[in-house]
Amino acid sequence: MRLPSLNALRAFEAAARHESFARAAEELCVTEGAISRHVKLLETALQVELFRRLPRRLVLTDAGRNFQPILAAAFESIAAGAQDLQRQPRHLKVICPPTFSIRWLLPRLDRFKQQWPAIGIRVTTAPFDWEIFFGGEFDLAFDCGYPNRPKDIEAVLVLQSFGTPVCSPKLLERGVPITSPADLVHHNLLHETPDRHDWKVWAGRFAPNLLDVNSGEVFPSADMAYRAAAMGQGVAIGDLSVLYQEITKGELVLPFKDMQISDDTEAYHLCCRKDCWTDPRIAAFHKWVSDEATWS
Repeated sequence: MRLPSLNALRAFEAAARHESFARAAEELCVTEGAISRHVKLLETALQVELFRRLPRRLVLTDAGRNFQPILAAAFESIAAGAQDLQRQPRHLKVICPPTFSIRWLLPRLDRFKQQWPAIGIRVTTAPFDWEIFFGGEFDLAFDCGYPNRPKDIEAVLVLQSFGTPVCSPKLLERGVPITSPADLVHHNLLHETPDRHDWKVWAGRFAPNLLDVNSGEVFPSADMAYRAAAMGQGVAIGDLSVLYQEITKGELVLPFKDMQISDDTEAYHLCCRKDCWTDPRIAAFHKWVSDEATWS
């Protein structure tokens, strides 16, 4: 069965409750004639008489009297559902690279929730891609110098990346000591990307023609390379901005703490559509991220 017009149902429910077209018209901010026409259309659609129209008043028929509370309950349920939706703030959807998510963002999120308990956050960890950002309707993204950002995206710097060799202290205890870049030839190099980019950049600056940067193991993510380094499997180029805990705990050490590479294309940025920065939730998250980066 095709449902009757919503306006006709509203008109009848109000008229039945007041037993008056005039009072129903006042409640719904329409004319009395409009209420009368909607009720007549509803009676025609249902093929049922809902009112008996007497010279000085309206009288509900049995059908109308039975139908009114059903409609009243339905409209009340719709109103309650709409209020529930308004009370539930939409979560901020954030996408970021796995290593940054695991080692920097997620360990800090409790502090954001304490400061902004009404703002929900949903973090998706995935290798970054703008098609994923737009397709998943994300509000914010962390990227690491991702090239060719769309024109309607604005990026703000969050953390500068500083890379230097890192390894487990156990590796130094049982293997050849690392006191100069030349000593690295005796150790397994750990790579976070197939192109071995970080080792190539570091060796090109601090150990030219000394290391075979094409040797060693390649891992699918920086996080896995760091874990392997912490287990004593070799030496990785560590991003100091995301390794604070491991270095503080002594799980990783820096053989050459003053030999660091920094590349703007490797910096972490918070990205958002240009017209969305004024959203109060996004503004709050942006400020919190900036504060956390300052304290890191």
